[in-house]
Amino acid sequence: MKKTWKLRKNAEAVSPVIATILMVAITVVLAAVLYVMVMGFSSGGGSNTPSIALTKTAEPTAGNYRISIVSITSTTVKQTDITIIVTPTITASGWTKSGATYLGAGDYFFVNGTTAVSYTILLRYIPTSNSMGTLTFTGG
Repeated sequence: MKKTWKLRKNAEAVSPVIATILMVAITVVLAAVLYVMVMGFSSGGGSNTPSIALTKTAEPTAGNYRISIVSITSTTVKQTDITIIVTPTITASGWTKSGATYLGAGDYFFVNGTTAVSYTILLRYIPTSNSMGTLTFTGG
C-alpha cells in the first residue's frame, strides 16, 4: 500500500516576525534574571559590608579582656574603617596588629569590663555604617 502525504496549504502558525520578537524578549528577560542572580541583589558593587567573627579571652589582669578576630570576609578592611562600640560604655583600647596594613584573623584589641554585667561589642564598618559583627559577654 502506498502512503500519500498531503501538503497542507494555508497552514496557520506564528509569523516569523512575531517569533523573532518573542525570542528576543525571552532572551532579555533571562539576561536580566541572570544579572540579578550574579550581583546578589546588592545595591552597590563595592559597598558591601564585610562580616567578622570575634572571640573573647580573659587577660591576667582582672577585668581585662582581649577581643580577637577569628575570621573576616574581606582582606581589605583597615583599622580606621571600623568603629568599636561597647554597651554599656567601657574603655576599649585600639587595635593591636601584626604590622599588616589590613585587619585579619589574629588581630585584637582590649576592653576593660570589671563589672559583672553583660557587655555587647559591636564593630561598625564606617564606609557603609552597617554592623560587621557583635560579641556579647559577661564581665567581672
